[in-house]
Amino acid sequence: MLGLALQAGGVKGFSHIATLKIFEECRARPDVISGSSAGSIVGGLYAIYTNADAVYDIFAKTVKKFLRRQKTKPEPIMNLEMTIKESLYSLDEYYEFFKELFGKTKFSELKIKLLVIAFDLSEMKSMIIDEGFLVDAVLASCTVPGVFEPTYVAGNKMLDGGVLSPVPAKELKYYGADKIVASVFEENVPNYTTYADLMLVVDWLKERQIINNAVNYVDFCFKYPISVGWRDFDKCDKVYYDALNVARSVKDEFQSFLGR
Repeated sequence: MLGLALQAGGVKGFSHIATLKIFEECRARPDVISGSSAGSIVGGLYAIYTNADAVYDIFAKTVKKFLRRQKTKPEPIMNLEMTIKESLYSLDEYYEFFKELFGKTKFSELKIKLLVIAFDLSEMKSMIIDEGFLVDAVLASCTVPGVFEPTYVAGNKMLDGGVLSPVPAKELKYYGADKIVASVFEENVPNYTTYADLMLVVDWLKERQIINNAVNYVDFCFKYPISVGWRDFDKCDKVYYDALNVARSVKDEFQSFLGR
């Protein structure tokens, strides 16, 4: 069983579409896909359409439409509002974005097995969602702490799957995958000039350790050097095409891996 793990990362998730494009060019398809946050968006769309070009077109168009809407609204004051509010954005408009992507599609209708990872705030652990409506699962997996208000699944408060499982490879192993491919990002240590910046660097280092541990479960890894911030969705086209060049540079190596 061939599994594919897609990392959390906002707009950086457009890189995962390049990974899926190389799968197609090698005439391969994952038997099961696991995704956290943006990885669950790409994984969900691919499990519906099984076509990388369709995933790119739908995701990019929906993102650009959402960005046009957001330009008409005042931007929250990050440092102030994050100290006095649970979140910067309500779920209402955020839900509409996911509804446009997934509609009323259920997990039972998907063409590829999908494991969506979210963080259960009640149990303080990651959980796999693989039944019900896809929109609810992916929304839960994408609720970045502090930015979007938490949502509920089965009565439990949920946050972004990237909290504890930014690269959900271990979940694939437990599911039974005997070959695991991961699509991940390579990033430099952020610069810092203030104590607030330093705290972000510390969080980044903790996340890198979690990612490194997850990669121990992986047999082949697509690694994308990316310097954009997770919220820079206006750069989604560049992220995808840059990633496609990187992915094609290891296509022969990947083809050899598939043949083992």
